[in-house]
Amino acid sequence: MHVATAPLLGAIVAASFAVRLLTGWLRATPNYFSDEYLYAELGRSLLESGRPAVRGVALSFPALLQPLVTAPAWLAGDVEDSYRLIQALGALAMSLAAVPAYLLARRLGVGRALGLGAAAFAVAIPDLLFASWMTAEPFAYPLLLAAVLTGTTALAEPTRRHAVLFLLFAGLATFARVQFVVLPLCFGAAVLIVGVRERSVRSTLREQRLILGAFGAAVLVPAAVGFHRVLGLYQSPLDGGTSPLDLLERAGLNSLVLAYSSGWILLPGALLAFGFALARPRSRNELAFAALSVPLIVALLAEAGLVGAVEHAQERYVFYALPLAGIAFCLYASRGWPARTYHALIAALLLTASAVVPLAGFAAAEGKAHSPFLLATFRVQEWAGSPGTGSLVLAASAAALLATAVALSRVPEIGTAVAMTVAVVVAGLGSAGAVAFDNRNAAAVRVAFLPDDPSWVDRQGVEDVVLVRGAHGVKTEALEQLFWNRSVDRVALLPGAEELDHVHSPSLRVGGDGTLLLDGRPVRNPLLIDGFAGTLRLADADLLGSSPSFMLWQPHGAARLSLYLAGRYSDGWLAGAGRLYLWPRRTGGVVATRLELPLVAPPAAVTLRFRAKGSPPIVVHLRAHERRTVSFPVCSRGPWYVSFLSDDRGFVGGRVVSAQAGEPRLLPGSCAGTSARTSAAESA
Repeated sequence: MHVATAPLLGAIVAASFAVRLLTGWLRATPNYFSDEYLYAELGRSLLESGRPAVRGVALSFPALLQPLVTAPAWLAGDVEDSYRLIQALGALAMSLAAVPAYLLARRLGVGRALGLGAAAFAVAIPDLLFASWMTAEPFAYPLLLAAVLTGTTALAEPTRRHAVLFLLFAGLATFARVQFVVLPLCFGAAVLIVGVRERSVRSTLREQRLILGAFGAAVLVPAAVGFHRVLGLYQSPLDGGTSPLDLLERAGLNSLVLAYSSGWILLPGALLAFGFALARPRSRNELAFAALSVPLIVALLAEAGLVGAVEHAQERYVFYALPLAGIAFCLYASRGWPARTYHALIAALLLTASAVVPLAGFAAAEGKAHSPFLLATFRVQEWAGSPGTGSLVLAASAAALLATAVALSRVPEIGTAVAMTVAVVVAGLGSAGAVAFDNRNAAAVRVAFLPDDPSWVDRQGVEDVVLVRGAHGVKTEALEQLFWNRSVDRVALLPGAEELDHVHSPSLRVGGDGTLLLDGRPVRNPLLIDGFAGTLRLADADLLGSSPSFMLWQPHGAARLSLYLAGRYSDGWLAGAGRLYLWPRRTGGVVATRLELPLVAPPAAVTLRFRAKGSPPIVVHLRAHERRTVSFPVCSRGPWYVSFLSDDRGFVGGRVVSAQAGEPRLLPGSCAGTSARTSAAESA
């Protein structure tokens, strides 16, 4: 590296690190679940036990670089401190991607100024949003670029040192992110391309025998023990089920999102550069770069197509292609912007694609979480007032950028600097939009799901807390509790509850007296109970604290339910149907609850039908502004229940609801001669 260039490259890395650190620390909480919780839990486990496990369950997870590197951060006594330290490591690691990007551009014969432009573009793209996430991307990104750099060098100048460096970085990249297991195949394809282009396939294969032999030996291990066992959680793409048409459609969507993320202006030149490098390379370095990069980009698009739904962009899997496109543009510019007619034709084809496929539907889809650019797109749509208008703004921007690229091709002496500057600025704007959306979303998640102190369970001084997940509970809310509270180290499922993540959770069984049984034994641990879609109360237990939907209970002895109203949300709304269970310790009593239909309820009136054990059914009619109290005799010492069903339902916050209900109360008394009843209407 030229001495005068080192400070400038260092300044790019430092500026990126400072910006990513600041914006990352403004992120209130992790919200890309279950991945961020998974990596956090693996790091904690590696620090505490030396083995990869989640909630004590050993996990077959081959991408362990991030948990290993970040494990020391969990030595901090506070989860918030650990979280911010890991974000700092991610910001630094991802910003260092500027270094291999610059070195690769310089190896290809690009001038220092253009090389610095490629470095700046590599850290300006919207996907640097991942720097603040607790995922593998911050470490995988610079390692993949280093693998392409060393792979290009090994192809162009086959020496033992270059081969070892490539094997090292390819191995580290794969250890960071298993999707890079395709690197051996891509390198093999590159060897064949170089050999065919130079008409010396046999000689090229001999030159690369060390790398090809190492890759061949590496394949023997998973082949012997089974690829599914080695890949662990990443085995699903091997299960098939994706049709070629779906794969092609997903590749098209991901390519379009990449084009927007790149800022469009570099793309026509980059595509031509790959073609020139393969057809008429000026050096073996150029040929090696294109021979390795093109199969890699194709492989990334194929992998992205194997995961997720058709309407979900998987930019997380393919954004590694962006800095390669930036470097390819530098190659094109260094040639003097040749083939301008073809350049204009490619720009026209790209413009047609951007006009034909609007981003509105994709940005509104749930799958936008996997695409930083679509997060920024959603922000643009909010600013524009509607998805349609936002899509028009983006399409018009693409048209303007492509037209600018064509115009600049006529004045290459100034066009290169202008195009690279515009690309960095546009990428930076996209990055700002993605960060703005993600930080706002994280703040909303923290307010909705966590109290002021997110580590509120840890502050109670309890240990071995079991999170009890109820039916229809919000996964994100449960994972927030698990991330922020290290004392919560197990998850158990009430009847009807779904698994929380990839780790199997045992089911709770409720005994005849309400005792909670886990693996056939009474639970005596502190319990963090999910009350989002059900009201639960324990007998002989202390309530230690609560969050918006969770309550922390310390049972005195075996945990025993006294009340469970399945179908009552934490804000008091009743679902369309549900059931109230009681486990009274004495015979006789009356259970009562207040019902009301607020003005905000969607239906003007509702009819609720109750059927209690041992009592005739009753029907309750509620009109807007009206309140009633419904009560039932409880003539049972064992389990007792009453079910409800609503004839009229509405929607509140995306939930199907009927009426609002107060928390049921079991009042002492005799049930003899008592029947189910409702009070007269009261004024609201």
